[in-house]
Amino acid sequence: MAGDYEVTSAVMEAAARIRSTIPADLVEKFATSCGIEKSDFIPCTASPCGEVCAIDGSNVMLLESGSFVLAAIRAAQTTFVDMERKRRSVTPMRFPLIGPDEENQDFPVLYADCFGQPPGKTLSNEDISRAAGILRDTVEYWVTERMANELSPGALLLRDGPLRVSHESHNPVLTRIALACKDREIRLAGISKRSTATWGGGYPLIPAVFGYAKTRTIPAPWWIKIDPAILDHTPHAQWQHGEMYVACLHPRSKGPLKIELATGIPDAGEIMNRLCGCSADGRIPGYPYPLFDAHRTVALTEEIVAQVKGELLGRLAEAGIDRQTYEILFGDYHDEFARY
Repeated sequence: MAGDYEVTSAVMEAAARIRSTIPADLVEKFATSCGIEKSDFIPCTASPCGEVCAIDGSNVMLLESGSFVLAAIRAAQTTFVDMERKRRSVTPMRFPLIGPDEENQDFPVLYADCFGQPPGKTLSNEDISRAAGILRDTVEYWVTERMANELSPGALLLRDGPLRVSHESHNPVLTRIALACKDREIRLAGISKRSTATWGGGYPLIPAVFGYAKTRTIPAPWWIKIDPAILDHTPHAQWQHGEMYVACLHPRSKGPLKIELATGIPDAGEIMNRLCGCSADGRIPGYPYPLFDAHRTVALTEEIVAQVKGELLGRLAEAGIDRQTYEILFGDYHDEFARY
């Protein structure tokens, strides 16, 4: 394939298109277009973390047929006090079906189990990955709301992802979470390793901010608040519950994080210093360790998936589905192709 001229040309074209989104003069374009100044970057000073609760969720597709998918979802929280874990819990694994109906039949049941009422809007099965993510978000928000009402005043409550919902039915839940945190003086933050935010008609925000800091020799750790006016657009602004920051939390960090703090929070600097204080783990410097721990706790690993699939196969056999029918429903010819 390496000698195939058409493939080589296509690869070159793809690389050029990617490069066009990150041009050589990206930093100068950013400085000129967005009016960013060196003084906008605030240095961090690592401070004691206090109580920090991190929440993450996980989902995988267990079985896929032509008409429906069986997913597995769960969420977890890990709570630390001055970087010593004090609590850890994982929700029971749930197995929603995505399809064959147009609307997901398990979503209202799961939502009512979590929040005691039906969702305000149904969930479409058309986009399987999106549906699985929203089902996972449901249990994640359930854990988040529970912790917002259990943590001590002054605690940090970290969510893996933005403070913006992806489905209308979750908006009242995140609104309640934000209000509970405000009333109880809990510091709510959403931490994202990636961001869709762009400026100037499609230039990615995070590389531009990081490049500016490097060329202006701004030493990490640092943070900067992002004026929403410089962004190209904010999808579903009515579902946004946080203000955007970019922060590089360790001198040896792979790169900065997008951090969203609850709207109107008065002590962003204190929160950034505490995040800096819990982001010095040598395995992933610059990433809050409690979130790393939550991820390791909740991840549905290959071993777990294999174990669950084995049990499913046994239960399906008990229900009268023989191995051939199972293969017709869920078998993948690509596995056979790979043998030859």
